[in-house]
Amino acid sequence: MRKRLILLFVIFVALYFLLHIAYDLPNLVNGHSRFLGMPASMGDLIGRLLEIVLYFLFALVPYLLFYHFYPRRVAPAIVLTVIALPIIFYLCYKTGRDVRLKSYFLNNIFYAFLYTVYGLVFYFIRYAQHKELEQKDMVIQNRQSELSFLRSQINPHFLFNSLHNIYSLMYQNAAGAQDAILSLSDLLRYMLYDASERVPLQKEIDYIARYIELQKIRFDHAIHAPLRVTGDTAALPIVPLLLIPFVENAFKHGDFSGMEEGVEITIHAGPRSIYFHCVNRKGHGLKDAAGGIGLQNVQRRLALLYADKHTLKIDDTDNHFTINLELING
Repeated sequence: MRKRLILLFVIFVALYFLLHIAYDLPNLVNGHSRFLGMPASMGDLIGRLLEIVLYFLFALVPYLLFYHFYPRRVAPAIVLTVIALPIIFYLCYKTGRDVRLKSYFLNNIFYAFLYTVYGLVFYFIRYAQHKELEQKDMVIQNRQSELSFLRSQINPHFLFNSLHNIYSLMYQNAAGAQDAILSLSDLLRYMLYDASERVPLQKEIDYIARYIELQKIRFDHAIHAPLRVTGDTAALPIVPLLLIPFVENAFKHGDFSGMEEGVEITIHAGPRSIYFHCVNRKGHGLKDAAGGIGLQNVQRRLALLYADKHTLKIDDTDNHFTINLELING
């Protein structure tokens, strides 16, 4: 508030001198300017400063009234402003000297109107700026809330699938189930504690590799699920848990009955881009109702976090489901 009032006063002083110079311009051209002349005495100097302060009230009072009442109570702001102006007029001419009507209109009504308008314009400009910042802040908060919600959906979805797989394994291979629980613990630690706003791409790749190993326990035979990585994966940042829904979808709805086809994942780290490719052979079983949550989730996160800095292509054929994603950093 203090900074706003200082700015209001500084601009007012500049406006005050500019208006009076313009009014006195004919005399200024002829070298007989009265306004710009140095005060002849200390009394003249005090009078000039007092005039500036009194005229400043025409801008300050409307500004403060609207600041206090607008927009909740517009009527009191207008009424009090109208009441305050005659009081300021009285203070400006509380000298006891005679005042001509022409001088009164030129030196009081005219300037008072301009200064009052200035105070109101200054207020509404600042108000518009405040509302714009408030709107941007609200958009950011809503965006963060939505991202938090989307992020929270990933963990239960993945946890449910993993626990189901480990539960099935316990009846077949108790030792393997123990290893799977340890792997799941590492994954959950990353999801809950290590995943900040951005992580190195290599961390996300390590997460995907552990996830693939955890998924292999579902099968009683070896499956085709290579993960190929190229480029400098330690240098590029990525939003955590962004790629895993694609991989999870591939394992959930893929056909791993054969040894030659299953899922293939390729990740390449370019100078400023990340390329992700995932293709899986489609199973012909029916999808459950929740099958699309992961993909819808990641598409929304991409729209929020990468906006115009990503390209996502999904190719869904009779036998294969392919994801091609490019992320641009910077």
